[in-house]
Amino acid sequence: MDRARIIAKLRAHERELKAAGITHLSLHGSYARGTMTPEASDVDIIAEFDPARRLSLLDMVAIENRLADMLGVRVDLSPAKSLKEPVAAKASREAVLAF
Repeated sequence: MDRARIIAKLRAHERELKAAGITHLSLHGSYARGTMTPEASDVDIIAEFDPARRLSLLDMVAIENRLADMLGVRVDLSPAKSLKEPVAAKASREAVLAF
C-alpha cells in the first residue's frame, strides 16, 4: 500500500465516510511522506468531523476500524482538534488531503 492507493481508496469511500460524520480526511506520517518501510507502523489519518454531530468514543473506534478494513492495514485515526503542538504543526506540514 502506498500513498496514492490510500488516497484513492479514501476518495472512493468519501460518501460513506461523510455519512459517518467526517468532513475532511488527510493522510500524514510515513505514508504521506513516502518513507514507509515494510515494517511501517499504522497509516496515520487526521479527520475533521462535522461539528453538528456528536460522536462517541465507540463511534470513533468504529470509524477507525472501518478505515482499517477499507485499507487492509492498521490505522491510527486522530481528530484534527485533538492534535497537540508540535504534532499538529508537523502533521499539517506533511498532510495529504484525501477529501
